[in-house]
Amino acid sequence: MKINKQSLEEQATDYLRQKIVNGEMVQGEKIVESTLAKELELSRSTVRMSLNSLAHEGLIVQKPYAGWQVISLDDDDLWELYHLRVALESQAAAMAAEKASEQDKDALRQLYQDYCRLCENNPTDSHAISEADFNLHKKIVEASHSKRMEKIYSQIANQLQSYLSITHEDYDLAQSGLSHAAMIEAICSGDVEGAWQEAKANITPFTQMGSTLKQG
Repeated sequence: MKINKQSLEEQATDYLRQKIVNGEMVQGEKIVESTLAKELELSRSTVRMSLNSLAHEGLIVQKPYAGWQVISLDDDDLWELYHLRVALESQAAAMAAEKASEQDKDALRQLYQDYCRLCENNPTDSHAISEADFNLHKKIVEASHSKRMEKIYSQIANQLQSYLSITHEDYDLAQSGLSHAAMIEAICSGDVEGAWQEAKANITPFTQMGSTLKQG
């Protein structure tokens, strides 16, 4: 028997985080503690702790007299996240090109190949493709071997996943994986400047994003 070592609070937090990041809980959606506790068959105190954790991650907010609700990313939020992605991911790619070990490079190539295979075989699965996209970029940050970079990236990781889901709305997902080819090649070949340029070019410009808001 497989034992789940996560607490009920952690399991609830993971469950809700995934639903928000995947867009199953839409932006601005209200969250009622009592309803959620009944749905998950958990105590309200456990649900409340889970919601507090997600609030610290920036995925939900608690508004006076309105209660909990999923965050809404407006144009200003998306503009800010775009520029944060450019700054962090392009620098991480450059650092990875310089610092990545052969093990890091093998892992990057494998993630990239899996990503491309997913896009080819399941081009309509936007949730899985967004997750594969994020996991590849996260691995690049890890391959930079900068603990500070990893810490900063982790602080906005969940909002970045929401951002990725939005940028994929009006994009040919079949090409999503292939669009990372030049960046992965630059990193694995040790081309620092090329990795920086390709990472920046890989991020969908804010001005080219289509429908930016998911209305709840």
